[in-house]
Amino acid sequence: MRVYVVWQPMLPTDWAPPTTFAMNRIPDHRAQQYWDPAHVVARKLAADRRAPQPTEECCEQSGVLWDLAAVYPPGASWNGQMPPATVFNGPVTDIAPAIESALVAARK
Repeated sequence: MRVYVVWQPMLPTDWAPPTTFAMNRIPDHRAQQYWDPAHVVARKLAADRRAPQPTEECCEQSGVLWDLAAVYPPGASWNGQMPPATVFNGPVTDIAPAIESALVAARK
């Protein structure tokens, strides 16, 4: 299982990459954290969203997705287009149970 965390500037105070303090909010040792000042990942997620992926209920500002979690099924292949996610919503803290459930189901 891979966990990617992508930080991006969304608020006026987000002018620099996250500090160690902020990154320590994700204590999972499997998490690889990245800084994306140009919103490349968020724009790709938005461009590639489609059924059967769930429609997000929040988390878009000026065309940029943020504070959103995407969980992909085991074996999903990221080629020219991102595959449909099984979980695609946020804010992340609000959907933690859905994220956990999807991860548990993926391990079975």
